[in-house]
Amino acid sequence: MTAIGGFLPLETGQGAAPCHPRAAALASGRACWHVILRTCRPRRVWLPFYICDAMLQPLAATNTPYEFYALTEEFRPEPGCAPASDELMLVVNYFGALSAAVDPVRFGGRDRVVIDDTQAFFRCGTSEAWSFNSARKFFGVPDGGYLYGPASGLSALPPSASADCDHLLARLAGDDDRAWELFKQHEARIGIEPRAMSAVAARLLGGVDMGHARRSRQINFETLHRRLGPRNTIGIPLDEVASAAPMCYPFLPAAAVERAALSRRGVFVPTLWPEIEARPGGFDRERDIARRLLALPIDHRYEPGDMETVADTLQQVLQ
Repeated sequence: MTAIGGFLPLETGQGAAPCHPRAAALASGRACWHVILRTCRPRRVWLPFYICDAMLQPLAATNTPYEFYALTEEFRPEPGCAPASDELMLVVNYFGALSAAVDPVRFGGRDRVVIDDTQAFFRCGTSEAWSFNSARKFFGVPDGGYLYGPASGLSALPPSASADCDHLLARLAGDDDRAWELFKQHEARIGIEPRAMSAVAARLLGGVDMGHARRSRQINFETLHRRLGPRNTIGIPLDEVASAAPMCYPFLPAAAVERAALSRRGVFVPTLWPEIEARPGGFDRERDIARRLLALPIDHRYEPGDMETVADTLQQVLQ
């Protein structure tokens, strides 16, 4: 069986119009976040404990103090958590499944709330409110992020220094072991400095059939939800989520599943995010989610038959 999951190979092919023509095309989501911090200079930032360490790097680089907040069962900020007038709050559109719920006004105002849409590529922001997307989480490109909001002076930014495609080419050639090692090296080189999207990434994204990619995610999400929905304990209502073309199908089993058992059967599922275990403090629920949640792949490489295979494999492991 061909392996399902893992990072994406190099994008090729003919595409349509760009998906984010009104956004600033930067090198990565973390570069977008860095620009926001440098522009707003908040006294403090509130962000969820359930988040990757990469989002903490720009905070350290700008010497911005921060505090973690807890999430509700629906993966939203706890009630009463709101930023002060000189603070910012980062709200994550988890898995791309909260696109209808992440209105900045609901959480404290457009000038104080930043929406992390890195898991929701197809959600477009506005110039009046801060948000950003990530291309690398959705397509096989070396860099790429899109920044929305009242930023200025971005046209003179130097291009990304992470435009190498060795890992993508190795994956395209089928050399998965070498590709994985190259991918980890590439990830380690991605910086946080504000830089523009590379010409390589822009050209590759211009060759993506965005309509096909979006439809594939919708259909694949619906297929998995039909099969796995009855056993999914996640608190997010998923029945109307497919239309947003999310990053993955978030499956939260009642008990932790051994990921190695899935990989032995050819289904590779990442952990989002193992690094939070090393952080001090409480947040037991978030730590438990990181252990149990399975971000099942639904991207445009796959068809409904592949999703049936994923569901069958998971059912076998769950038995």
